[in-house]
Amino acid sequence: MPSILAFTFLRKVRFVPGLILATALLACKSGPPTSVDDLSPDTFTRAFTLAAVDTLPRDRNLHADHYPASNERRIDLFEPQIRDLRGGYVGVGTDQNFTFIAWAKSDYAFLMDFDEVVVTVNKIHMYFLEISPTYAEYRKLWARQSRQSSFEILKRRFEKTPDWAIVQAAFANAHRGGSDVPGRLDDLDYMAKNHALKTFSNDPAQYNYIREMVMRGRIQAVPGDLTGSKSLHEISAAARRIGIPIRVVYTSNAEEYFRYPENFRSNIADLFVDEKSTMVRTATSGTKYEFGFPPGEKFMEMPFHYNVQPVSNFQTWMKFRRYQSILTVLRGRTPISQGFSTVTKTPLDLGLKESGDIVKKPAGEW
Repeated sequence: MPSILAFTFLRKVRFVPGLILATALLACKSGPPTSVDDLSPDTFTRAFTLAAVDTLPRDRNLHADHYPASNERRIDLFEPQIRDLRGGYVGVGTDQNFTFIAWAKSDYAFLMDFDEVVVTVNKIHMYFLEISPTYAEYRKLWARQSRQSSFEILKRRFEKTPDWAIVQAAFANAHRGGSDVPGRLDDLDYMAKNHALKTFSNDPAQYNYIREMVMRGRIQAVPGDLTGSKSLHEISAAARRIGIPIRVVYTSNAEEYFRYPENFRSNIADLFVDEKSTMVRTATSGTKYEFGFPPGEKFMEMPFHYNVQPVSNFQTWMKFRRYQSILTVLRGRTPISQGFSTVTKTPLDLGLKESGDIVKKPAGEW
């Protein structure tokens, strides 16, 4: 069975989408697959491989150079919304993806980010998962006191590969202090104690689930820009070849950094999804004074609002030809609890008028 090591060369291979889809469907004698297990390992691996990815931007215009770990503390709010959705998963960022994948029981997953360091931190996570039968062993590999010995383990695995330089940079960033991977794993303990978070750190079944996903080659860490023109389209094409829709799309707070440009709209419109597919996101803009935030946030000067939205509803928003941002969308929210909401309204429900052009931003927004 394939592991993450297989994707070093698989990313370079190109396939004919129609042929792969036909092969996948033929492999399922009773019709389209309902699980990846309906496909042969070879058929899945071929379908899962991307033909191209985005060239990553040099200037990412972020508040920090890299984000090697999440600082979203109330992700527990998302669990009932994505529980057992199965299907495919696409998410940006790092460790929080593993929690969401286990909750959804995703069939396959793409961990996509426009920072090569973050992509490689995910590859390190996956390698540590692969070689750690238990969470305790995985946690030890990330412990600050194990930094040198873990570096030597990575060196033996990656030193002779073209990725070695970026692996070193990613591992250094993952141990930068403050909001880094060891600190985030400590945060998971805090979140479990204070917010009843049940995740791969304290539930062996969830740890085993994501580890098996890695071992079976069902998770890829890939470069990709939400506003790019290749990676998300290729991910959607892969989902179509597999024949199983993407059910969870996690953007963290990335939507705050752009105003829904054409490439992003096209990416969302092209997603291979169904009626169960769910957007999972956070936002800091407007949170303290308008949208609200839940108790227990890590940084009270910049807390997160937590939000879910049916992907089909968000696709309707993206067809609307006028100025939009995450602030516009969240003004259509319905509260679920303090600092947590859903969006099921459309632009027309909010009285927004259709336009053939992107209009000037409303006064006072941004």
